Amino acid sequence: MVAMGRSSATVSPKVQVGEVDTSAPFTTVKDAVTRFSEATFSGEKPTMKAAKARPAEILSVLDVFVVELQRALAKETQLHLAQNVLNKFKGRLENAETTKSQALEDLERAKTTVEELTHKLKTANESKNSVIKATEAAKDQAKQFEETNSSDLPGTNGARSQGLGTANEQYTTVITELYAAKQELSKARKQRDASLEAKIAAFNQAGEAEHAVKVNIEKVGALSREISAVQESIGNVKLASLEIQKEQAKTYAEKDTQRQLYKAKIEESTKRLLALKNESDIELARNLEAKLCKTVNQIADLQKQIKYAKASDLESVQAVTSELDGVKGSQQKVINKENLLRNLVESLKVELENVKKEHSELKEKEAETESIAGNLHVKLRRSKYDFEVFLAEESKTRGAYEEMISTLQQLPVETEGAQREAEEMKKETEKLKLEAEASRVRLKEADKKLRNVSEENDAAKEAATRALDQIKMLSERINAARASTPECGADITISGEEFESLSHKAEESNNIAEMKVEAAMARVEAVKASENEALKRIEAIQKEIEDMKAATMDALKRAEVAEAAKMAVERELQRWREREQKKAAKAAAQILPESSSRHGRKQKQNASDRIVQVQKLEKSKSSRKSQSQSVY
Repeated sequence: MVAMGRSSATVSPKVQVGEVDTSAPFTTVKDAVTRFSEATFSGEKPTMKAAKARPAEILSVLDVFVVELQRALAKETQLHLAQNVLNKFKGRLENAETTKSQALEDLERAKTTVEELTHKLKTANESKNSVIKATEAAKDQAKQFEETNSSDLPGTNGARSQGLGTANEQYTTVITELYAAKQELSKARKQRDASLEAKIAAFNQAGEAEHAVKVNIEKVGALSREISAVQESIGNVKLASLEIQKEQAKTYAEKDTQRQLYKAKIEESTKRLLALKNESDIELARNLEAKLCKTVNQIADLQKQIKYAKASDLESVQAVTSELDGVKGSQQKVINKENLLRNLVESLKVELENVKKEHSELKEKEAETESIAGNLHVKLRRSKYDFEVFLAEESKTRGAYEEMISTLQQLPVETEGAQREAEEMKKETEKLKLEAEASRVRLKEADKKLRNVSEENDAAKEAATRALDQIKMLSERINAARASTPECGADITISGEEFESLSHKAEESNNIAEMKVEAAMARVEAVKASENEALKRIEAIQKEIEDMKAATMDALKRAEVAEAAKMAVERELQRWREREQKKAAKAAAQILPESSSRHGRKQKQNASDRIVQVQKLEKSKSSRKSQSQSVY
């Protein structure tokens, strides 16, 4: 017992500022014995038996007193530890409240983000619907254009001009509609890109919101765990406080019993001291009285310290009970806040489920819109291809139209040149006619000459035959004469010169006749060739005249077609102006006023530019028309 008292007394807590000094007035039994012996035996000379008998009893009493004091000190240390634990729990509660406030702020932020995301998703859906409507309108316009192209085919040659006029009108209408459809498609693409960007941002924000909600749920779980741990610790503190209260009650009872024992022992010691006074000397009695006074004073001090410790214990118990009441109130508040947080978490879970459902619905709608967008892309590509084909045809028609305009511009010059050429050709035909008549006269003369030459030739031939006949007759006569007069040798002789001259004359006459015939034939052939050339020239001139007549007729037809096309273009321009005005009115009444106002301004600007261009075209066409009318 003494050893335990020493070991526990050596580990007494240090005195802090603002705390009650509950430390023992002496730490070891030796100190108590020395103090007691000094108090009892200072200035006296007792006998050996009394000095040996009394300190043993006093030491036993002092050992019991020291043990009780050490127990009280241990209980006070436990109270201090409990106060420290309560302070720690208070800090945890404050941290829990701060985390709870942060969680509430995060929940409010998550709610605001969810509301913003829902609003953005609604706007994205509205923009998607507008894009789908615009693409459907473009598709309907493309279908109408295909129907008009497939239905308008001219059948007969008689109605070809009317068919061309209607085709030009429809072509101009289709061009204007395709231009408007192209603008609407570009706007739809821009709106679709903006809606896709908004949708991606909305999905990203939804993911961030889900992540924030998950983090908040985790924080709420951690807070609920901490709150449960705090509740458990508060229960433990309550149990510890109850145990401390029980132990304090026990200590109070034990202290009361010990006080009574101390009083009884003091009374016994006083009685013994009185007895010793009676037995001992006066000096010893005085010393004992002095020592008794000191011990009584020390005991009074100890009693005062015990009372002060009791008061401090009561104050600490009251503080602990008040703190426990505060902890209970804070615990109730924490429970209420926990219930609120649970309700908020449940509402957030419901909102998360709704958001997930909306997200799944939006994904389904997005898949549907993507499929629709894919179909629309295909249709847009087809319409783009058709539009490119129509643009190519438009460029061709524009080229043809420009060629027609250039031909119309060149028509007066060509007609003047054709008229001049026709006059020249008339003059040439008259000349050729005169030449042909002259050639006919020449042919007649040549025929006459041929006839004369042929007659002369025939006469020369007859003369030659006559001469030959005469020569034969002469030769026969000569032979007969020779035969009749062979003896006398009376021969008719002709000189060789005469014979040669006769034969030469005959040959010359034959050659001259042949030469005359050949010259006459050459003349006849030359006349025939010149006549053929003149006929060919006349035929070529007649063909050129017919070609010029056909060209003039074609030019007149082209001018009529151009006039009809101009009238059709003017009609289509009027229709287009009316449509543009209607579209501007519709655009002004759309949902998005800013975009519609911008679009209307752009359309008005484009319309004004187009109106200016159309007015210029009308002026140029009117000037061309006046020129063509002046030419005709």
